Amino acid sequence: MKPLESGDPTSLGEGRYRLVGRLGQGGMGVVYLGRSQSGRAVAVKVVRPELSTEPGFRRRFADEVAAARRVGGFHTAPVVDADPDGNPAWLVTAFVPGPTLQAVLARVGALPPDTLTVLAAGLAEALEAIHRAGVIHRDLKPANIIVAEDGPRVIDFGIARALDGTALTQTGLQVGTPGFLAPEQLTGGGAVTPAVDMFALGVVLTQAAGGAPFGDGPSAARHYKVVYEEPDLSAVPSELREAIGSCLSKDPAARPTPTAFLATLTVRHPDGDSWLPDAATRLLPPPEPTAPPTAADGPPAGPGPSGTPQALPAADTDPPGVVEPRPEQARTVTGPSAGFSPAPVPVPVPVPAPEAQTVAERPRRRRAVVAAALVVSLVAAGLFVWQPWHDSSKDNSKGGSATPTDSGPEPASFPTEPLLVRQDTAPGWPGTCHGVIARRDAATEKPVQLIAAAAGACDTLPQWSPDRRSFAFTRSTPEGTAVWTANADGSNARRITSIAGGRVSWSPDGSRLAVLRMKDGVQQLFVVGVADGSARQLTSGKGQVEDPAWSPDGKSIAVCLQTEPENWQIHLVDPAAPNQAPRQVTRLPHPALDPVWSPDGATFAYTAGTYGTGTQGDIRLVDADGSDDRDLVATSAHEMDPTWSADGTWVAFVRGPYEKPAVWAVRTDRTGEQALTTEESAEGHPAWR
Repeated sequence: MKPLESGDPTSLGEGRYRLVGRLGQGGMGVVYLGRSQSGRAVAVKVVRPELSTEPGFRRRFADEVAAARRVGGFHTAPVVDADPDGNPAWLVTAFVPGPTLQAVLARVGALPPDTLTVLAAGLAEALEAIHRAGVIHRDLKPANIIVAEDGPRVIDFGIARALDGTALTQTGLQVGTPGFLAPEQLTGGGAVTPAVDMFALGVVLTQAAGGAPFGDGPSAARHYKVVYEEPDLSAVPSELREAIGSCLSKDPAARPTPTAFLATLTVRHPDGDSWLPDAATRLLPPPEPTAPPTAADGPPAGPGPSGTPQALPAADTDPPGVVEPRPEQARTVTGPSAGFSPAPVPVPVPVPAPEAQTVAERPRRRRAVVAAALVVSLVAAGLFVWQPWHDSSKDNSKGGSATPTDSGPEPASFPTEPLLVRQDTAPGWPGTCHGVIARRDAATEKPVQLIAAAAGACDTLPQWSPDRRSFAFTRSTPEGTAVWTANADGSNARRITSIAGGRVSWSPDGSRLAVLRMKDGVQQLFVVGVADGSARQLTSGKGQVEDPAWSPDGKSIAVCLQTEPENWQIHLVDPAAPNQAPRQVTRLPHPALDPVWSPDGATFAYTAGTYGTGTQGDIRLVDADGSDDRDLVATSAHEMDPTWSADGTWVAFVRGPYEKPAVWAVRTDRTGEQALTTEESAEGHPAWR
């Protein structure tokens, strides 16, 4: 969630809803996280002011809101309030805690068959309720499906038709998302009926099974396949293939209704306490107390100082170190979405009482419930304390640490070693760089600038030398990009050699640097001498190389290699055997970027995910042999660029959008998370060692 911007409303409905942050933005307007007067979390969707002047918009919007109010069922986020005649117009829906299906699929890849059947049944029940109310969703996709503890929830239904005939659609653009549009939506040769939602359901379920029914190529190629070719259902489990295939029929009349689709399913709940695989369950937010707060309880749980809703004292759960952000998977949109695709934030929403639910719908309690209860008990007993690094009025901590007892070791204290950062002296990153290299000391709140900004220069990605007497950094100027070094105090800055950009990494003896250079149009790994700039090429494949990181023993250099379009994985290169093929470490459904070795060489910290997609980017740990891949920091915010403390007990990282990054730190046991960057500055590219 992002903070409110200048000009954003702070409340709506004559004060009934207090707005606390931005969740997302779409063709229709902006969606905010709001709180009702009793503290209940809601999603408040505010229409763009210019739409209110479009002929017929307010009438269509009011009609759709009225229809959406009639939608019930366990698997939707109901509309609870609206003002179509307001200035601006707005509506309020229940807020559903949990990640989007898009985020889950980015994390875990294909869902197991049992989970897939529960998802299919839940989405069909949601569409059944939506269609029964006379509403057509028209933009069903993984980003509009929230994965909750008790099943999937469909959001953003019932407002798409209000855009018909506005300036947003009169130019031939369509409401919906490419890849999920039915043939009749693409050709314009038929009426938009509830059958378009069933087609989208077929695409969603095929993707959840790990497939792509009409491929992953350019939009034009996919559109052709949707209209003229049969879908590829090879990834779909055999028992679901016929039912999902019928949803993808070219003929709308041949597609089943949600009720008919449900009748074909044999729903099998997975063994255990969750309908989701473990990797997806870890994305779910911990439960918050359902009882309303009392005066003795203090204010209700809500956004912390960072603007991210929290259930204190538990930490948030959901949401490359190169100069420019990497290309992301293109999501060409032929028109505005149904309007709003809010990022999930862990805030509670009531669920029906157990006696009103069927066995298939009853929430399965998770181990997180027990953990949360334990934390509450520790707080009540005075065994859980808040230990911010600096003044709590400026601290954005979400974690905490247990007071030392005889039952366990004392939590690692915050590192005393200085942290190098890129400090932005003016806004504009990454399009326009105003970066300088600065040093952040543990005992002070503001960083100290080490190298004065050079005219037209962009200084980024600092890296301490092994003896900490100097550091290297990447400098970009109109003449090109090069690696530079400077003494620890910023003096004696000198150019070493030209590079393609990106981070660099020191050899353990401090005599060489692993860098990236272009060779025959491909970015490759090179080693250069610090003393003379002499270069030796280590990789020669056809794929781009990113993010070099030299191992503490000097025997390997970790890099990120592009294994397929929009997917990068960690590999190891032997600097003594440049002709040997790199050894792959991670084999994940999501990109693995920014690898950094722990001081003992046993573990990597790395960035998982893609900016702007799913949880956007999380910090994960994985053993050097590729085993035991686990979360360190996983929220709905964007996290990247991890760096280890010298003793290996803490990891610093960057959180926030590219335009406004901030440096945070957390212990490797996931406790003590805290913000290091003050609100007045933007900082990135931290380096502790």
